[in-house]
Amino acid sequence: MNANKIDDCQVTTSIKDCIDDASERGRFSYEARGWKGKIKEFNRKYSKPRLKMTPLVRAALLALRLYLIMLVIILIYKFYTLIK
Repeated sequence: MNANKIDDCQVTTSIKDCIDDASERGRFSYEARGWKGKIKEFNRKYSKPRLKMTPLVRAALLALRLYLIMLVIILIYKFYTLIK
């Protein structure tokens, strides 16, 4: 831990509290690195779908996506006109 980090701590807090705070941030970054690897592994494993869809199922999913997009557009329009 360098002197700049210690100087950034408030005068009322002790050096021990500042060091404890810095070590907590270090532990979090260590955990985050572990999560990053797990997320990459998960994304790699499930990047390609293993299910085969019939054309009817694909059409239904496309219709649902378009419906959802239409609902979001209507919601944004309603919010815009309500504010105006």
